[in-house]
Amino acid sequence: EEFLKAWRAMSVKRRHGLLGQLVELADENVEVDFRAIFISLMKDEDADIRERAITGLWECENRSLISALMEAACCDPSEKVRAAAAIALGKFALMAEDGKLSPADGERIRETLLGLVKKDSEPVEVRRRALEAVAPFNTVAVQGYIRWAYGATDINLRSSALYAMGRTGDLRWLPQLTMELQGPSPALRYEAASACGDLGDEAALPGLLQLLEDDDHQVQLAAVRALGEIGGLQASRALKRLAHSDEGILREAAESALESVEASDDPLAFRYQS
Repeated sequence: EEFLKAWRAMSVKRRHGLLGQLVELADENVEVDFRAIFISLMKDEDADIRERAITGLWECENRSLISALMEAACCDPSEKVRAAAAIALGKFALMAEDGKLSPADGERIRETLLGLVKKDSEPVEVRRRALEAVAPFNTVAVQGYIRWAYGATDINLRSSALYAMGRTGDLRWLPQLTMELQGPSPALRYEAASACGDLGDEAALPGLLQLLEDDDHQVQLAAVRALGEIGGLQASRALKRLAHSDEGILREAAESALESVEASDDPLAFRYQS
């Protein structure tokens, strides 16, 4: 209450700056907790504030947040706020599929997100973010909308379709993903590589290894992360070579991916650091 009193007295510029600082602090330090503030600011009069507040709640797994996010996703007058709320609901979709939420909660989330995907009057940004979020449920309806988005001419929808394929955990999408690894669009190659990492199947390794020489740096990094998620001897050898790269960002990504491979090979192992 004291915070909100001070908040109302601030200029718009100061509000934006302060909220940005709070989100940054929460990202950097797990000991700080501004969830109560972020939840309160989901009702702010400024759409940018509402969107940023939802973004600040990305780590929150409290089911009490579900209804507020559903309301924002369906009813907020701002497109970007509705899209941000749909993205945030994706975390709860994963929790529902992992059995961490009640079936009733899972059904509410699924129906809300599918309703947004189906809604022709919704902007593409909202529909595609809802598709990404609902993908873990992997129902027949979800699969149908993934095919719809993948067949679209809008590259953003196609990107979301590839992302959603990975989040389904369903290997039926692997042929489309491996084909896109060799496609002409860097954005689609990036999403396909990331999705292959989510699926974790070694059949994707040949295409991912080729992307290590990709002209697009972000595509290279996506391939490195995917190799770390898939693991295995072939991926490990490629990552070890990259760990000696002259490019600092690529080298750091390879080192991080190697740690993931080692952890998956021996989940009980740990490295002592003095």
